[in-house]
Formats: sequence, structure tokens, C-alpha cells
Amino acid sequence: MEKKIILVTGATNGLGREEAKAFLTQGHTVIIHGRNRDKALRVQRELSAETGNSDVDVLVADLESLASVKRMAEEFQAKYDRLDVLVNNAGNQYGSTWAGTAEGHEKTMTVNLFAPVLLSFLLIDSLKKSRHGRIVTVSSASHAQGGQPYLDDIELKDHYSYTRAYGLSKLYVIWAMRALRKNLREQGVDTIDVNMTHPGMAKSSLGEANQRPWYLRPIFALAFLFASSTEKGAQPTIYAATSPEIEGVSDRYYGPKGEEKVSERYYTPENEKAVWDYCLKVLDPYLN
Repeated sequence: MEKKIILVTGATNGLGREEAKAFLTQGHTVIIHGRNRDKALRVQRELSAETGNSDVDVLVADLESLASVKRMAEEFQAKYDRLDVLVNNAGNQYGSTWAGTAEGHEKTMTVNLFAPVLLSFLLIDSLKKSRHGRIVTVSSASHAQGGQPYLDDIELKDHYSYTRAYGLSKLYVIWAMRALRKNLREQGVDTIDVNMTHPGMAKSSLGEANQRPWYLRPIFALAFLFASSTEKGAQPTIYAATSPEIEGVSDRYYGPKGEEKVSERYYTPENEKAVWDYCLKVLDPYLN
């Protein structure tokens, strides 16, 4: 297998750590992203020992800050001459009431939508330098469970709920990544694949238990008991990131059962464009 340079966000625990471990075992160079430097450095040492591959690096950024995402991209580009695979793995859920970042955006949408779209944009030039680049973004089966989109209130200031914010953020990121792929095609770029994955109901570190609404905590606890392993949940993303058989394939959605269908209940080209245009508006200060 061709040795690749792979950047994985949210790689210090859960699914991201498992994905990074698999990529190192395959012999690739892996850059793990984490929010806490000490923890990221500890995981770096652990992964090197577990896989026998010392070609693992660390980048630190807070994905609740788009300025921090931009700094991470700049740090990567200063150090590496290309990127073969970007894995937008990081995601989060927040509390029962609307909460904003220091930059003024709703936290769920920032981490699950704006941050991966921004990072993908900022690293396009690095991906172009790959023989054939890939962007893999982890969504969720919950993309079908967020309910009706509020396209005049994408950050849900007037319509927020815990489950709606998470579900819609995972739907919107699918639409945004589709739009990104279309944008690349319009630019004549056909050497970067853009695909989505989901882990199924797998054990992960998603969200903080004490942030969940009290009435959902028993449900999450019960679901965790029956969830599949982190190793199994990571498999769709590992496949989408490195499998030679899908080189040149885009706009696919892979889960534990293989290629799956995205819910199209609320999809229209106009809805996708509304989300894309809103992302561009939010991200514009960080793209120049």
C-alpha cells in the first residue's frame, strides 16, 4: 500500500484514536489532532508503542474556534509538503440550551459543520499536491433524526434543542461536503475524493454525559451497553480513507454495512445551496 500522509481530527480518544491506530498499523504517516497538548503527546507516545510506527505527529487546536482551525492548517502546511487524506472525525454534542463560542457561533454547528468545512477548504492546496487526495468526513445516522431544517436559522438561535442541533449539524455537513465536491469539479479538480461515513451505534467519547439533558441520560447509558465496539465503528472511515478500490469515488456514504443511502427527506438543491452559502458567509473571514 502506498504510504500516505493522513491528518485525523479528534484523534486522542474514541473513534479518532482507533482510526489513527489503524493508519499507523498500515504504515502511514499520521498527524493526530487534539484539543489538549499534554493529552495529545501522551496519545502520540501510546500509538507509537502500540503500532511500532513512530511516524506520528501532533497538532493542537480548539475546534470551537475557527481562528484556531486556521492556525492548525497553517501549522500543517508549514511542516508538510502535501496531504493525502484529511479525516474530519471530530464532533461533539452540547447541552440542553443554546451555547455560543467566543466567536459568536453555536457550538454544535461550529464543531460539526463550520470547522470541518473550513479545514477542508484551507487544506485543498495540500491535497492537490497528493497523487490522489481524499477528504473523509464522519457524519452520523442521526442526520436523519434532526427534524425539519430551519434554513433561516441555521444556528438555531430560535429553534435550539439538543437532538435537533446534533442531527441537523450532521445533515448539513453532508450537504456542505457535496457542495464542496461540486465546487472542486467546477474548478477542474478531479484528484480529490470527498466522501462521508458514519460509525453506527458504536462506543465513542462523543459529548459529555453531564451536558446531556437529564431525561436523555438513561437512554444514552442503555444504548452504550448495546453499542458495538469502537474498533468496529471506526471501520467505515478507515475503509473510506485508505482502501485502494474506491480511489476516484466521491459522494458516497459508508457505514458498518458498507455503502449506505443518505436520508434525502429534506434535500433539495436549494436547501443544499442555502447551507453552503451560509458556511461561506461564516468562514469568509478565515479564508482570506
